[in-house]
Amino acid sequence: MDYTFNNYRAKKFGDKYFVTTDHGSYCILSNGEFKKLKQNNIDGKLKDKLEEKEIILTDTNINEAVRLTRNRNNFLFSGTSLHIIVVTLRCNMNCIYCHASSKPQNKKEFDMNKEIAKKTIDFIFQTPRKSITIEFQGGEPLLNWDVVKYIIEYAWKKNKQAKKNMFITIVTNLTEMDKEKMDYLIGHKIAICTSLDGPKELHDYNRKFIGGSNYEQVVKWIERFKDEYKKRNIKNRRINALVTLTRKSLSYPKEIIDEYIKLGLKDIHLRFLNNLGVAKQAWPKINYSVGEYLDFWRNAVRYTEKFKKRGERISERMVAIMVNKIQNEFDPNYMDLRSPCGAAIGQLAYNYNGNIYTCDEARMIGEDLFLLGNVKKDLYKDVVTCNKTCATIAASINDQYICNNCVYKPYCGVCPVCNYAEQRSVIGKISQTDRCKIFKKQFDWVVREKFINKDNNN
Repeated sequence: MDYTFNNYRAKKFGDKYFVTTDHGSYCILSNGEFKKLKQNNIDGKLKDKLEEKEIILTDTNINEAVRLTRNRNNFLFSGTSLHIIVVTLRCNMNCIYCHASSKPQNKKEFDMNKEIAKKTIDFIFQTPRKSITIEFQGGEPLLNWDVVKYIIEYAWKKNKQAKKNMFITIVTNLTEMDKEKMDYLIGHKIAICTSLDGPKELHDYNRKFIGGSNYEQVVKWIERFKDEYKKRNIKNRRINALVTLTRKSLSYPKEIIDEYIKLGLKDIHLRFLNNLGVAKQAWPKINYSVGEYLDFWRNAVRYTEKFKKRGERISERMVAIMVNKIQNEFDPNYMDLRSPCGAAIGQLAYNYNGNIYTCDEARMIGEDLFLLGNVKKDLYKDVVTCNKTCATIAASINDQYICNNCVYKPYCGVCPVCNYAEQRSVIGKISQTDRCKIFKKQFDWVVREKFINKDNNN
C-alpha cells in the first residue's frame, strides 16, 4: 500500500457522504465510494479523488497537506488584529436586549478620557500584527465625540511610523450623527456600522429611543452616507448594519430581508441572541428556542436565495462565512468559528477605564473573569502571555470528545464566554449548548444546499 490514511470525519446526507480532514479539505463520496474507503478497498479514480483532497496521504500530496494545515492556522502566529475600544458606556437608547449594560446619558464618569485613550492606542500598536482594525463600541461612541476624534487622529499619526494596514470602524446608533461628524468620519476613512432590526414597527420595539423613532434616524443616515460615498466617488467603503433578533423578530423573516434590500445593504447577519448584559433580565420575554430560531433562519435564508437568483446582491453572513471556511484554505478570521477562538490572540477589548478583556463579549459578563490587565500599567506581550489568557485560549480549543467526532470540527470553534454565560463554566458541555446545536444545523443546511446538491447536479 503506497498511502496512509489521514484523520478524517464523515456525515451522511441522503446517498452521499461529506468527508473532512483536520486541515479543512473536504470530499463528497457516494455510498459505494465511502464503503470502499472504510474497507480500504481504494484504487483507480477513487484513489485519485481521495489523494486530491488529502483524505489519504502519499509522497505526492504530503507537502500539500502540510501547507494547507499551516495556512488554515496562520492566525495563531500573527498577533491580535481586532481592537475594540469602548469610549463610553453612556447611551441614549434603551434597547431591550442591550448586551453592554449601558449607563444613562448623563453619567459622564463612564467616559474614556484622553490620557487612557492615548495609552490604549500605544498598547494596540505593540501588536506585531501588520493589519489591524480599531473598532469603536459603547454605549453610544458619538456621545464621547472629542475622544473618538482624538483616537482617530492619534492612531493615524502613530501609523505614519508603524506603517500598519489599519482599518478603523465605528458602531453607532446614528442618533447623534450630524453633517459635521459625517464629513469628519468620511474624510478620515472611518467605516460605519449601525443597527437595523427590520421594519419600523419591529426596530422601534427592539431599540427604544428616548427621542422618538430610532428607525427614522437610522434610515436617514444610511441614505445620507450612501449618497456621500457616491458623490465623492468612494467605492471601497459602505455603511453596514447589524440585526439583533428577539422573539418578536421571528415573525418577520421576509420583512427584515426586504428592509435590507430596500436600503441597498448587501449582507445581513441573522445572529441568534446572547444572554449577556441587560438581556439577562429580559431573557424570558425576548428569548426563543433553538428550533424556533432555526425555522426563522432557514426561511429567511431561502428568501435571500430567491433574490440572489434574480441578480440581487444580498447574502446572509453566516452562510457566506461557512461556505468560505469550507471552500478556502485560509480562515476568514470570523473569530466565533475558530479553534482556538479569537480571545486575546484575535481580538482585545478596552473598556472606558483602560481595563483589557479577552473580547468584547467578555466585558459584558459583569465579572472580571476575563479581565487581563489595564493599558495604564501592562504591556501587550505580558497581557497575551499571562496565565488567564492561556487558560482562556485552552478552553476555546475544540478538542474535547464530542467535537473530535464532528465532521465540522475543522470549521468550528468554542466560546468560553458563551459557555460561562450559559452553563457557568468556561469548559462547557458543548453538545448541550444552544450555540453548538445551532451551528451544527446551520452547517448541515450549508453543506446540503451549497455542496451536496451542487454535486448531485454535476
